[in-house]
Formats: sequence, C-alpha cells, structure tokens
Amino acid sequence: MKMAAALLVGLGLCLGAPQQGAEAILQRAVSLHKAGDLNGAIQAYREYLAVVPDSLEARSNLGAALARAGRYDEAIAEYDAGLRKNPDNPALLLNLGLAYYKTGRHAEAAARFERALALAPQFRDQVTMLLAVCYNGLGRYKDAVALLGPMEKEKAGDAGFDYVYGTALIGDHQEPAGAAVIQRILSRGDSAEAYLLKGTLELSAHERDGARADLEKAVALNPKLAGAHARLGELLLTEGESEKARAAFAEELNLDADEFTSNLNMGVLAKADQAYADARQYLERALKTRPNDPGVRYQIATVDLATGNFDGARQALELLVKESPEFAEAHATLATVYYRLHRTADGDRERAVSQKLMDERDAVQAATRPR
Repeated sequence: MKMAAALLVGLGLCLGAPQQGAEAILQRAVSLHKAGDLNGAIQAYREYLAVVPDSLEARSNLGAALARAGRYDEAIAEYDAGLRKNPDNPALLLNLGLAYYKTGRHAEAAARFERALALAPQFRDQVTMLLAVCYNGLGRYKDAVALLGPMEKEKAGDAGFDYVYGTALIGDHQEPAGAAVIQRILSRGDSAEAYLLKGTLELSAHERDGARADLEKAVALNPKLAGAHARLGELLLTEGESEKARAAFAEELNLDADEFTSNLNMGVLAKADQAYADARQYLERALKTRPNDPGVRYQIATVDLATGNFDGARQALELLVKESPEFAEAHATLATVYYRLHRTADGDRERAVSQKLMDERDAVQAATRPR
C-alpha cells in the first residue's frame, strides 16, 4: 500500500558527536539522505555508527534509508539493533512494523504496530488501517472488525476504509453487514473492490456462478487488485479447473510473492504433481505470512511424509494434533506415519480418533443440510 512508504518515521539526529569528525560524517549522511542519494547516505550512516555505535537516531535513520531503498531485511536488522538499546521506543517499533509489513510478514508487523500503539496512542491514525490489513492477511478478521467498527460512522464512504472493513466483515461471516458495505461501494459506481468483496461473499455461500461472474469483473476492472486473482483461483479449483486456477494463483504471486492463499494452493498443486521441492518452497512462504497456520503446517508434514522424512512428519503432526485435537485429517496422516515407522498400536489409535472425528463431522453436516 502507498500509505506504508509515507509512514516511515524520520527521527531527530544526534547532536555533537564526541569523536572528532563524526559530526561532519553525520551531517553528510543527512544531506545525502535528503537529496535522495540513498546508497551514499547508507554508507555515511554506517561510517558514523562505526565511531558512535550507540546513536539511536543515526541507526533509525539508517533503517529508514535502507527501507526506502527496498532493503527491508537490512532495515529490520538496524531497527532491531536500536530496539535492543531502547525496547520501548514507539517510533522504532512503528518503523520496524512497516518494514515487516512491506515484506509480507504480517504477524511480525502486527505485533510491532500493537506495541507502538500501546506506547504512543497518537500513532493511531497512522497505524490503524495498516494494522487492520495485517489482521485480514492473518485471517484475524474478528480483530479487524473490532478495530475498524468504531470508526465506521466517521469513515463510511472512504473507499480504502470500506474495502478493508468489508473484507473483515465477510471474513468474520458477518454477511449482512458485509453486503451493506458492498452496496455502499457500488453506489459510487462500478468498482473492482466491490466486485471482489461480492464474489468472496458469494463464494463463501457456494453461489459459484455469481461468484465467478463478479470475480472475473473484478479482475477485468483492475488486474492489479490485491487478492482478486487469488479468490478467482480458489473458485476455479472448486470447479475442477486446476490449470486455470494455477494460472490465477501465478498472476497473484506476480503482484505479491507473499500472498497467503496463492502460496498455499500452489504448494498443494505442486505436491499433487510430486514436485516436492517447489511445494515446500510455496508452503514455507505461506507459513512466513501466517506463522503456525495449522493447514500449512499439515501440508508441509504431508510433503515430509511423501519424501520419506517420516520422523520429521511425525514430530510436526504430533504437535499439530496436540494443538488442534479435532483436526481429523492430521490424525489420519499421523496414523499413516506411525504405520510407516512400524508403530502399529499408535497407528491404530490415531486412525480410530480420526474416524470418530470424521463421523461426528458427517453427522453435523447431515443435520444441517437443507431438506
């Protein structure tokens, strides 16, 4: 998002370096930074920090210059170094959150934004939308709704707000409220964002024909709209059009290499093709976006199983069923792993647990199925 670049915070500079000549180096770094010579500024800040390593201001400015140059991993290292000296500096936390945000690491970004807000509530206007986008990216839709809901009266009609809030409402299964936001967007004319939200809502309601039409409209109106190709890919998978789905996910990843849904599904498709190295790469990228996601961890465990890493699969699945005891498929796959390891009694136990969970799930679905 463009707002992220604008929010990088420039901190005040250290005045009066104790070592002779250091102040001149710092002033040169600042001048180069302001002039847009980022490589020169980065080099000069590092020269200064070699002499005055405890300068929090210079280190923060170095991080800002690195981030502006797109060198986010290096920026993260500098902000972390500054926070080790001053762990409760809200501006450093905000900048660190922004660097994580720009690399698609929404969990790490959200944690820093939350901490920055707790320390400096005046950052709320700057951070709220970014934090809500992080929550949506992590599937924490309820948290995004709680964050944005109190702002609806004031912000309703703002296109960016409506889109992020509508995404959160639909993700949280608040369909009527989500539909109201969609209508608010459409009242301003055709909108790729509105068709994406409408298609997502229809997809969750299994209205595939309507979902396909609306998602295709979203892509046609704005081929670069974040998430549009991913949702269309999901629909195409449910329709059994795996090659078209693969192409849609690839389009999404061309726009955002860290997009969760596309990486997860590309990983699953690669695994089905027995392209296990590719599958692991996609799945690990998905896990970077949503750390500890049970579905991704399960898929990685199945790659371990398929490639003969039985002990790695066992460890991953044992932890998964401990944390998510109602994950029937994980129990079933763990049973298979135990059988491969010649632990028959353990395999029989896990298979029985899996069967019981699946029977209970089938009974619930039968009871709720329309008659």
